[in-house]
Amino acid sequence: MLRASGETIEGPWPCDSFDVFVDEVGDLVVLLMDVPASAEPADSFAASLMRETRGALYTHQPLHAVVNALEMQLAARPGVEAGLIILRVSQRDAKVEVLNAGMPALANAGPGDHVTLQAALSGPVGRRVGEVHPYELLPLAWGSTWLVVSDGMVNGSLEPESVSAMCAKLALCERGLSLTTASADEQYDAFQGLLTAARFVRDDATFVLVSADPGARFRSGIEPATSG
Repeated sequence: MLRASGETIEGPWPCDSFDVFVDEVGDLVVLLMDVPASAEPADSFAASLMRETRGALYTHQPLHAVVNALEMQLAARPGVEAGLIILRVSQRDAKVEVLNAGMPALANAGPGDHVTLQAALSGPVGRRVGEVHPYELLPLAWGSTWLVVSDGMVNGSLEPESVSAMCAKLALCERGLSLTTASADEQYDAFQGLLTAARFVRDDATFVLVSADPGARFRSGIEPATSG
């Protein structure tokens, strides 16, 4: 069983969009996109990017095809770029696909107080025409928790150390599953407490947690966090 939850702590200029869903072959997908609010009209354009990208991921298209389609959309708006994270987790094949284009590192906190970081392997989609956006293929580790954040959550930093420090403050190795399954209010308080007074105020701050629950290893599907 994969358990997932997330939230956006809104900033003055909304720019983050995320979704967590199960695709048509049963894989869990986390999609996080950061489109600068200066893209006008920001809301409708960002919504169209998310809608089309989610649709491609739902049909389990290869990640390179998903990114190519996003690049074609962004080509209609020269100068606009999109930070992008895709995390696709397969219980069936015990694998994880990770694509990080111009976003903070993803963290995977496993048993034994060990955190692995997956930093961006390319710039934001649309920044440079023809840029290759690689992805990583990793084994699914039961008992581990993935943390996905936007740059607003780490005060605008793309340095992996910023995410590592956040994991330490959250005690993610010890609390990953309990934090993922905590109530929305408890999660909000935990992450809100990490934001500094001098936070990156022009950005939203988004976090998403995905835990591979070893106690429910042979149950399929995903389970959202409790509400309230």
